[in-house]
Amino acid sequence: MGEPLTGGPVRIILDTDLAMGAPGSDIDDGFALALALADPGLCVEVVTTVGGNSDVETSTRLTRELLAVLGRDDLPVVQGAPVDRDAAEEIARRVLAEPGELTVVAIGPLTNVAAALAVSADVAPAVREIVVMGGVFLEHTNVAAMPGEYNFWCDPAAAQAVLDSGVPLRLVGLDVTRRVRLSRADARALAQGGEFGRIAAQHTAAWIDFQERVKPGDLLEQGSCALHDPLAVAVVTRPDLVMWLDAHVAVETVGRVARGVAIADLLIWADPPEPNCRIAVAVEADAFRALFLERMAALP
Repeated sequence: MGEPLTGGPVRIILDTDLAMGAPGSDIDDGFALALALADPGLCVEVVTTVGGNSDVETSTRLTRELLAVLGRDDLPVVQGAPVDRDAAEEIARRVLAEPGELTVVAIGPLTNVAAALAVSADVAPAVREIVVMGGVFLEHTNVAAMPGEYNFWCDPAAAQAVLDSGVPLRLVGLDVTRRVRLSRADARALAQGGEFGRIAAQHTAAWIDFQERVKPGDLLEQGSCALHDPLAVAVVTRPDLVMWLDAHVAVETVGRVARGVAIADLLIWADPPEPNCRIAVAVEADAFRALFLERMAALP
C-alpha cells in the first residue's frame, strides 16, 4: 500500500471545479478543499478554478465563499478555463519559480493543468508531482451518455496531454473513489460541528436526495454519496490509503461511443509499453473514512 509521508508539509496547488452550494451539483469538491486545509501535512499555496461541475465563474465565487467560511479568505483564488488563461499561467509561473517544490492536485477537468504544461517545455520537469481525481481503469461507468469518468469526459484531450507530459503522475479514479462514502447519518453528525459542518451537512443531504432521484438504478448511490475528490487530496500525504499499480494509460479523445474512456495497460504482457503513471486500484475505505471524519470534525 505504501507508507504515510514524513517531513515538512507538501506544498500544493489545488485545481478545482468546486460546486458545493450550487443547486443540483456535487459536493465532494468542497469537502476536498476543506480536507486540504485541515491536513497538517499539506500547505495550499493557491486555488485555481476550472469549469466542470459548475461554470467557472460560479466555481470561483463558491470557492471564495467557502474559503471565507473556513477562515481562509486570505488564500488566493485564480479563475481559469474556459473563460480565462489566468489559472494556467499562474500554475506555470509558480512551478517555474520553484522547480521541484510544488505538487498539483487536480480534482476537476484537466484543462488548466494541460494548458499550464503547454506554457513552456520547462514546466513539466519543474512539477514535483500531479495527483489527479480522474478516470476509471479496472471498471466502466456503464453509462452510454458519459462513457468516460466525468473529469476525463469533459476534456479528454487535456487528460491525454497530461498523460503525455512525462510528469510524475498518480491517478485516483472511480475504481476506488466510489467505495468511499458519506452517509446521511455522517451528514447529521457533521451538522453538530462548526459553521462549515452545518453548511456541508445541508448540501450533502440535498445531493444524496438528488442522486437518488436521477440514479434510481444505482444501488450504491442510495443513502450515501461518494467522496471522490477528498480521496485524491488525502493520498498526497497518505499514499498508504490506496494500492498503487504502475500503468500506461491512454484516453479516447475522438471515439464515437467511448469519449473520455481511459485504457490502462497494466504492463502484464511481455514487452509492455513504458508506464506513464501510477493508478489506484484498491482502497482502505474504513481508514479513509475515519481520517476524513476526524479532520472534518476539527474544522471551524
